[in-house]
Amino acid sequence: MAMTELNKRHLISDRQLIDSLVNQFSVVSSDSENWTKTFLDKTTNQNWISYYVDTAQHGGGHNVLGRLPLPSTDKLIDIAIHSENEDEVFAACLTLTDNEELRKQDFRIALIDKLEVLQDKDRQKKVVELTGLSSLLNRQDILGKNSGQIETDAYYYKQIADRAAKLK
Repeated sequence: MAMTELNKRHLISDRQLIDSLVNQFSVVSSDSENWTKTFLDKTTNQNWISYYVDTAQHGGGHNVLGRLPLPSTDKLIDIAIHSENEDEVFAACLTLTDNEELRKQDFRIALIDKLEVLQDKDRQKKVVELTGLSSLLNRQDILGKNSGQIETDAYYYKQIADRAAKLK
């Protein structure tokens, strides 16, 4: 991959490209507990981290290589909507859903608001599918909540799912 093209990328989930890049990079650190490795690209002096998303999936999930610092929620949404690289769109969407599950970082309202004004119908559908935006599943913890709080959480996901269903 050309240097200028790599500088435009934040996330990579193409297995062959990841393999090629990590063979060129130097390992800085490895965290076997969290299944991550940090690499240094000596030609740009940039650090990249290899991590896994959707780890509940059979086989341990999908490997992603992300340039550090990793993108914020807003930047992940921007990547999901505007990246020209399909593997980067995939990585951004699955990172959003992983961050929601593991770090309790909500993205759904911000994403649906941007998708509803997006003219690219194919991209709308792809992002809705990859993020599970049309799912009614309540992803909030219910332990310690009363029934009213649980209903409020469920209503939140239902509203977003209804909006997402209109984009399909």
